[in-house]
Amino acid sequence: MKPARYLMPQAVFLVTGAAGDETGGMTACWVSRVSHRPPLFAVAIHHGSHTRDVVEVGRCFCIHILCRHQVELARRFGSVSGREVDKLATVAWRRGASGAPVVQDVLAYLDCRVVSQFEVGDHTLFVGELVEEGVFRETEPLLFRPEDYADIGQAGDEG
Repeated sequence: MKPARYLMPQAVFLVTGAAGDETGGMTACWVSRVSHRPPLFAVAIHHGSHTRDVVEVGRCFCIHILCRHQVELARRFGSVSGREVDKLATVAWRRGASGAPVVQDVLAYLDCRVVSQFEVGDHTLFVGELVEEGVFRETEPLLFRPEDYADIGQAGDEG
């Protein structure tokens, strides 16, 4: 039987960031709203992640809410390091108000400027204030199912 912590329902997101011309992107489940006024969102990114380094330097990130059919996109952004591959090279995107990449073919996005960061265990928790948001389509969001990701939660899948 799985531990209780693995039974919590979670959505699957793409998180992108930019520091000048350098961009990064990763698949994430540890994303949350943390305040209504001002609108603040948090994302936890593993210390070894390329995207973590880009977000820390660039002070911006964009949370992308994926459509329920976008499992392959989530796998692509979670299966290889951004130090080795430009993950954004295969998707249409533009710069958001924060400077972070906004991927176009998703359900919706939340573009944020970093206002705080905290070291928490093996992750950095970035808190960002919403500066731009949008909805591209109306459909169901992608929810995490372990059977969709053979290697989720294992070493080496750190974005």
